[in-house]
Amino acid sequence: MAEWTQITGALTAISAGSRTNVWGVNSAGNIYRFSGDDADPWINIPGALKDIGAAADGTVWGVNSAGNIYRYTGDESSTTWKQISGGLARISAGSRTNVWGVNSGGGIYRYTGNDSNPWINIPGALTDIGAAADGTVWGVNSAGNIYRYTGDESSTTWKQISGGLARISAGSRTNV
Repeated sequence: MAEWTQITGALTAISAGSRTNVWGVNSAGNIYRFSGDDADPWINIPGALKDIGAAADGTVWGVNSAGNIYRYTGDESSTTWKQISGGLARISAGSRTNVWGVNSGGGIYRYTGNDSNPWINIPGALTDIGAAADGTVWGVNSAGNIYRYTGDESSTTWKQISGGLARISAGSRTNV
């Protein structure tokens, strides 16, 4: 039987790309990376965000309270955030090539992989989104309806899944 272990700290958003790539933000916008040590779990990372997306491959993206978008370019010796043009309210990173977000108006955006023209608008309206390492994408809308993205390069389709949620996170096609 699965058990929950409480980790000290107080976060308002958290993203687990893998067991070793867990990031969060608190109500003041402070950014934290999980140290891997339950006794001293959080390392403060410079910057201020309101939402964060961490991927299994180590990729980390975030958005601040003004909707500005940032990609983490730091490593063990430096902490650097690169601003990427656009404006989002929520962001999710499944991998370096699978980054999605929604803006405050419900618009859905997928990262192109090109920082000079970074976002493609995807038809639909969501309030939260979860992108997985395997390319899977899930979302919820303002009514709490749940959707799975079934589109590809030639079509953009969302399939409604029964149930209701306020937030969603996807680790893989089978772990949502």
